[in-house]
Amino acid sequence: MQMNQLVRWLGMICLVAGIARIGMTPTSIIWGTDSVQELTFGYIACILMSVGSIALFAVQSKETGMLGFISTIGIILGNIITTALVFTAFFPGMQEVATDSLVTMISRMVSMLGLTGGTLLYAIITFRAKVFPRWVAILHFVMILSMFLPIADNKYFAFFWGLAYVGAGVCIWTGKLANNSSSSTSLPADHSIRM
Repeated sequence: MQMNQLVRWLGMICLVAGIARIGMTPTSIIWGTDSVQELTFGYIACILMSVGSIALFAVQSKETGMLGFISTIGIILGNIITTALVFTAFFPGMQEVATDSLVTMISRMVSMLGLTGGTLLYAIITFRAKVFPRWVAILHFVMILSMFLPIADNKYFAFFWGLAYVGAGVCIWTGKLANNSSSSTSLPADHSIRM
């Protein structure tokens, strides 16, 4: 498998991860926050985002450089830690024990820093890199801003988080990425991606 095909498939993983993350919003509205249904969507999304986020950097690695790499590592690390934290919720009694532990508090802090800091940095450098359409970077900014919606349990944050991944995933999968050297709005028909 060629590298550009691998990155395309990672883009598809981003798209599916975004759909899974969006699924958290209706399940939390119907069954409640931290319901098994909502956490199942969140768990699947975290695993897929941990893998698919590699494509977010790969398609614009030349334009974003080390800052792009750092932002992507932050996002991936945040998703991996969140996956572990969500996993404890599936075992009765385990979450109560883990909630008050120092390890859990540090894990949540690192996860939040990785996800929010990494996403904010990613949105800024993606906007400047001009590889993705501008609206993809804007969706990542909207995701960060949606954290501050004055809604109980902020059930809509997952929707905006997922939407950002769906947008990026669609662009990667379809090859709708800007080619800075030729100023075109999409990649050639063979979907080759710069590495």
